[in-house]
Amino acid sequence: MKQAYKFLLLLYPRGHRDQFAEEMTSVFEEARNERHYQGWTWYVRFSFAEITGLIAGATGCWFGKRPTPEAAIANGPESTLPQELVEAQRRVDWNIAGMVQAIANHQYERARIHSDEERQARENLRLLQKKYGITG
Repeated sequence: MKQAYKFLLLLYPRGHRDQFAEEMTSVFEEARNERHYQGWTWYVRFSFAEITGLIAGATGCWFGKRPTPEAAIANGPESTLPQELVEAQRRVDWNIAGMVQAIANHQYERARIHSDEERQARENLRLLQKKYGITG
């Protein structure tokens, strides 16, 4: 199942995979190992839930999150934005992706932490946009 899980991670955009594949695989293995003794019925349900969760998560990454023009510029090689502004946008994006992943894995406490951090990161981004005269 681990190999199938890693294969299905290819459904995610490259940036998401590069950033989260190792953590996602680790969380998957941890969840599988915690309950492996519960038998085949549990294993089939667990596998089905993981597969559908991966597909839903990948779909959300591809279709649910359209980058803002500032984010697209910030992620491009010819970015003219200040580095601290680029890093602030990446921090927001990272927390959103972490929150989505936590929810997909039913880790609601972790999702709440990412949500709180995303709110703080977004406020920091807003202040930096104001500092540099960029409207968001």
